[in-house]
Amino acid sequence: MNVSLIALALCLICFTSAATAQPKRLAQYPNQMTRDGHIVVLPDHGTLYIVSDLHAHWDDFNQWLQLTKLVERIQADEDVYGLILGDAVDYKPDEPRHPPYGDTRIIDRVMELHRQLGDKGKRIIYLRGNHEFAAADAYAMLKRQGMTVENRKHFIRTLYESPLGTYYEQFNFIERMTDAHYEFLMNLPTVVVGKNGFVGIHAGPARFVTNLADLVNPNPKTLEELLWHRPEVTYSGGYTLTHIKNFLEAIHGNILVVGHTPIHYFPRRNVRDGIATFGESQLIFSTGYSGRPGIPAYIEIDLAETYPSVDVLKLGTNIHHLYSGTRKPKSD
Repeated sequence: MNVSLIALALCLICFTSAATAQPKRLAQYPNQMTRDGHIVVLPDHGTLYIVSDLHAHWDDFNQWLQLTKLVERIQADEDVYGLILGDAVDYKPDEPRHPPYGDTRIIDRVMELHRQLGDKGKRIIYLRGNHEFAAADAYAMLKRQGMTVENRKHFIRTLYESPLGTYYEQFNFIERMTDAHYEFLMNLPTVVVGKNGFVGIHAGPARFVTNLADLVNPNPKTLEELLWHRPEVTYSGGYTLTHIKNFLEAIHGNILVVGHTPIHYFPRRNVRDGIATFGESQLIFSTGYSGRPGIPAYIEIDLAETYPSVDVLKLGTNIHHLYSGTRKPKSD
């Protein structure tokens, strides 16, 4: 066989191997915390503490750290993880904002902990939410148009006064974002998957995911659904119980924990213990911004346990209210 035929044969072998290669399954990842593109895989051991939708509520963030003693336990090399399910930035329109700004303090604290704790700092996982995505996108757009530190106020005032101003005012972290914050937000993961079948994302399941590889490098439509979509019981055209079932089956998950949708959007039949459920496989909650009947909460997941449904997640064991009583003190 001449050299050219050998080269052709090798190319065909490589092509055939690439064409028949199967996407990596969850079981093929090492049994340790692993980052792969947009996903973080967690092992089948340890305890995970989850918050969502802090929306610049610095006091709520610190209350979570204090109640779980997360930083001290990570420093002591305990088998624990913290997970922020996105939307830690941006004040809601009905909430006053004043310095020191809560979203800036939260991101600065997470970045500081990542540096201080070294490799252990990876155990504090900050997922991308729609607000992190949109604020970073708006910031990049303004920078491309010539925004600098000196003219920032003018650029943002012009943006807010534009026909799309109401939309952009939702993502007011652009008023405080630095280039370091932008780089941090651009490198956030989007999905956490535990080997026990736990799945955490910001908003909801993507409808056309067929395997885990579709989440490692999601296409724009998949990313949009992961960050923005809401269930059908809260708005027409939302994702259904079938979408949740198909999504979890595709990535070998059992339960899905999300934030994003305010609890008061749900019918009363879906609400218990200050959180909401949608079917047997999805739990929805909020830690910072959550109108009644939602209660500021954090979720505890035992990564060694396989949960058959979200109905087995109980108040005081897995669902923890952030403050005694039903509401937090007025201090933010």
